[in-house]
Amino acid sequence: MKSVVVVRGVLGVLVFLIVLGGVLISWLEQIPVADAVYFSFVTAFTIGYGDISPETVGGRVVSLVVGLTGLIFTGLIVAIASRALGDSMKEIRAKEAELRSKK
Repeated sequence: MKSVVVVRGVLGVLVFLIVLGGVLISWLEQIPVADAVYFSFVTAFTIGYGDISPETVGGRVVSLVVGLTGLIFTGLIVAIASRALGDSMKEIRAKEAELRSKK
């Protein structure tokens, strides 16, 4: 149960960093915050529509950091899902073994 609290905190920090990246991009690129946060999430989740792109060196650097943060976020989500699936399979196998031993 302790790991759930840690993972939730890490996911929260990663989302915060993505939003912060959007705010920084808004400031560096002189675009509305909503557009910059949208761009930040599109970049973080490697969608990359291309409708917004950074023009300044600072904006490009922040975009790279946001992209790396998104990769970590996605990897963590995949790891959580894999762990949950593995734990579920262990429970199913244990129940099946218990049912077989009762017969």
